[in-house]
Amino acid sequence: MSSELFHESEKYSLLSRPSQLFPLNEKYGTRKVWMWRDDPDDFAFGGNKVRFYEYLIPEIIDASPDVIISSGSRFSNHVRVTALVASRLGIPCILLINEEEPEDGIIPEGNLTVASAAGAQIHFIGHFAALLKINEYAERLRSEGKKVFVVPSGGHTDGAVRAYANVYAEALTKLEGYGIRIDRIFLPCASGTTHAGLLCGARIMSGQLSFPLPQITSFAVANTQKGAVRGIRKLSEKAAVRFPDELKDDFSPVADVADCGKNEYGSPDEELLDLRRRVNLAEGVTLDRVYNINAFYGMKKALESEKCPSDCAVLYINTGGNPE
Repeated sequence: MSSELFHESEKYSLLSRPSQLFPLNEKYGTRKVWMWRDDPDDFAFGGNKVRFYEYLIPEIIDASPDVIISSGSRFSNHVRVTALVASRLGIPCILLINEEEPEDGIIPEGNLTVASAAGAQIHFIGHFAALLKINEYAERLRSEGKKVFVVPSGGHTDGAVRAYANVYAEALTKLEGYGIRIDRIFLPCASGTTHAGLLCGARIMSGQLSFPLPQITSFAVANTQKGAVRGIRKLSEKAAVRFPDELKDDFSPVADVADCGKNEYGSPDEELLDLRRRVNLAEGVTLDRVYNINAFYGMKKALESEKCPSDCAVLYINTGGNPE
């Protein structure tokens, strides 16, 4: 069974090795937890943002822009990957960071130092009316005669949804081949793009697996639960126009977004850091400090509660990110 659910989609290959799928060593009661590692280290430690760009790069090349503009916070994996993609394509890049400029004028270490080293121009625009400022910035460059390609913050596009529909198909097909039936899928959620992709993958794969489709639960990080649900529904419905004809009708995605219990975006407390250390020792996996450290905590709490049957099998999707 092919994991390419959208065959008409052109891709630009960035990943040189397949993602890993393996069972975790640590047990959570009697539940078996598998992990899908989408944290490849062969392109910018970009995780799921790299998959998104495999679909977007052909559009960028066709547009032949003078400049690429995108935005995010200093914790954003997306801004780092955007800078490195632009560098590979030889296109100038401007990153608009929705935070106040540091008082000392020094770019914060981490994602932004990598982006700056890749040649991106970095401008701090503050939190207030950030989206309006981004649009105004792009329009000003267009008025100067420049061709501008704007990439939504976080890669919030239907191309990213298609990429993660394929991940759903690949992961579930592999597990079926191992004779493993998965009951629940857990993952982090910000804009909702990855969750939307999984829902679309489930729609296309419905009836093709030997077991019922698993419930998908994401944990809101750097977003409200309601905001994430809105993003998931909007993107799922937009991507559905590319479904096979027989699947386009009556698609009303139901998004289950939970509170992870510690929405400390980019600033984990000691309990989260201790969990990170324990996962690293037990599994050889370093959870990124922004998204997965929170979502894994949320999954652990869910599995310790009565919400998950004791015999359920779980897949955790590690969406990746800078392991610093």
